[in-house]
Amino acid sequence: MWRNQRLGLIMIVASLVVMGLIVFLLFDYQLDTRLKQARSQGVGLARVLSGMTWAELVPERGRQGVLQALRQGQSNPDFAYAAVVDIQGKAVNESSTPGIVIPNQPIPNDPLAWLGERKIHSASDGRNFLEFHAPVFNGGDIRGYVRLGYFQPEAGLQYEDLPFFAMFTLPVFLLTPLFYFLLRREIRPLRQMNENLEGLIEGGTEKRVELHPSGELGDFIQSFNKFINSAQNRIQTLESEQSGMLTSSKLLSYRHARIESILKALPDGILVLDEAGCVNYVNDKTVGLLGKTQESIIGKKPQEWCKDSSLITYLSGHNASGGQVGYISDSIRIAPQHDPEKLLEVKAYPLFSPKDGSHLLGNMVVIRDCTEEQIAKQNRGEFIAQISHELKTPLNVLAMYSEALLGEDGNSESFRVEGLNVIHDEVERLSTLINNMLAISQFELGGIQMNRQRVRLGELLEDAFNTVSQSGRNRDLDYEIDLPREMNALNVDKELLRIAVNNLLTNAIKYNKPNGTVTLSALEFDDAIEISVSDTGVGISPDDQQKIFDKFYRADDDKVREQSGHGLGLSLVQQIVHFHHGKLSVESELGKGSTFTIRLEKDMATRLQAGAV
Repeated sequence: MWRNQRLGLIMIVASLVVMGLIVFLLFDYQLDTRLKQARSQGVGLARVLSGMTWAELVPERGRQGVLQALRQGQSNPDFAYAAVVDIQGKAVNESSTPGIVIPNQPIPNDPLAWLGERKIHSASDGRNFLEFHAPVFNGGDIRGYVRLGYFQPEAGLQYEDLPFFAMFTLPVFLLTPLFYFLLRREIRPLRQMNENLEGLIEGGTEKRVELHPSGELGDFIQSFNKFINSAQNRIQTLESEQSGMLTSSKLLSYRHARIESILKALPDGILVLDEAGCVNYVNDKTVGLLGKTQESIIGKKPQEWCKDSSLITYLSGHNASGGQVGYISDSIRIAPQHDPEKLLEVKAYPLFSPKDGSHLLGNMVVIRDCTEEQIAKQNRGEFIAQISHELKTPLNVLAMYSEALLGEDGNSESFRVEGLNVIHDEVERLSTLINNMLAISQFELGGIQMNRQRVRLGELLEDAFNTVSQSGRNRDLDYEIDLPREMNALNVDKELLRIAVNNLLTNAIKYNKPNGTVTLSALEFDDAIEISVSDTGVGISPDDQQKIFDKFYRADDDKVREQSGHGLGLSLVQQIVHFHHGKLSVESELGKGSTFTIRLEKDMATRLQAGAV
């Protein structure tokens, strides 16, 4: 409905706009005319009255003056008032239209402003006036002023103006419907053609235009009918073809989406090269491994985006032009330039046509991050070497003292005591080493089961402190403990936490200075409890602080090396703290000592109790 009547509505709106424009221009013309009329009359009358004598302007009492006659004979509807004032601005004679209060506005003393025009706003009734004033002289001296006021012309429709405005707007209003009906009759065939086109677009059947206008429009309609028939036949053909293509497209899209989902889900990077060696697919994993964006790789050959010569040679040798036909079993390992510490294994697999097994479509390149595998392999070698070294030293000592005790030296009582003490110490060292190794191995293999229980942390810390301080009484050290009177119980593995605290206290004793101090303290916060072990010993350098939690690591310091140890204690402590979802930190300064702090979160302890871990 709206579309059919749109032209009529547009013409009505246009006619209203035209009529509005005409009325606006007439209003503007009328306003300008009234303003010019008031200005012309006001300036003329002011000059005439200024030339009259004071006696003529101010008549005797009981006589009608010039101002009264001027108001009565005034034909200008905008005339408001006329007044004669003295030089102080006081009205001597005045005449105004009914209801008008003449504004009291003094005239400036500047002679240049005696004759002029000004706009005045009346505060009493809120009206605006256009006033013309001129001086009145008597014997060459100024006696006063004459003031003529006119209403400021404003836009507004007066009743008497209606015929004038109707004369201009009525023809436009009457001619608009006539033009509309004439135009509508002429464009009726075009509208029917438009409806037919819309029917075709929406999937309807063809419909011929049965009107027979004359002239060029008739020829156009005949051509249009032929076009409709041809278009409908073509549409039917395309619809049948589209139906088959749509089915095939959906099947291909499903297969493509499934294959792409599989490739994206793979943990390895995937590159697919076409016959020419250009990359036409890259999964997200490859982007991270190679440090390249998909846009910089897709559609390009390896020489354009890769700077590793070995990788370029490898990929270039496995395309259709490279002559490789069979499956490829070799692979290469590279270190990407953006991250040289990584090690990537690259292996290419040929993609053959399903219809022709001898036709190579391209290659799928699998990129695997084997950094951790290489590190694990290296660590295993280092671990075996370290274990061999740590076991060899005490075993050599045991063998040496055993042979000595079996020989002539065994007859000496003092040597037997010394030998047995050494053997005992070395056995203890071996036992500690083996226990720590077993504990660390269980952590790494996931074989540790946490025995959670509510533990009074204060009692556990006091017990560990007393045990370790008693064993180190012969070290000439001061032992201090600073615990809160009341500490909340935590849900932790008591034995594991005891091992961690014992290791820290043992290290604090071992690497302390003579007359030094070992301090065990604890602080309780709203959300956590912190356990700190401090010493005044040799300290740890900033570089060593980054490595002391690695297995078998010992600082390259003579004061450290002269103490027995195997570098597993702090690694075990860190494993235990992490197992409790806590944090282990160290603060140290060379020559002044170290402080190790274990932070256990209270909310994490609650989650452990609930079995969330």
